[in-house]
Amino acid sequence: MISFTFLPREDDPSWRLTGMSNPSIRALNADDLTFHYFNSDVVIDDGNAEIQLRTPGIPVVDFVLMMVQLCREVASSGTSRVESSQTQDSIYATRRGDMVEIAYSFSEAVSTIPLDEFNEAPRRALQSALEVLNSTHEEIPLNDYLGNLKRIVGFTD
Repeated sequence: MISFTFLPREDDPSWRLTGMSNPSIRALNADDLTFHYFNSDVVIDDGNAEIQLRTPGIPVVDFVLMMVQLCREVASSGTSRVESSQTQDSIYATRRGDMVEIAYSFSEAVSTIPLDEFNEAPRRALQSALEVLNSTHEEIPLNDYLGNLKRIVGFTD
């Protein structure tokens, strides 16, 4: 089963309570969370390899949104290319019958996973993102944008 691990960037003060001054965590919106806060390195484990997205880090919400878009486009057209908002790191996916082939601009690895597992990728990415965010900031569950994102992704606690 494909899984995602977010490793908070030491150079991002938003991971530390002292690094969050204004706005409060509850008030962070889509723009804040997609572009400015909670940069991390990402490890994608496809069951065969660990694919690492490191430099210079990516906001965890930006990565989750990439997974949402990737799945939607593969469902509608059979293929997709998504990129991170700031670094233009890309993930490519192509449906081949009941399997999906995934390639990465930041790795030579190519993942091949079952379609039903691929369709779970946004929920699994969001679950991992929320775990690391919640472990750092107790107010994260009160953030309206993240609550709405959970509904969009179909995530249930």
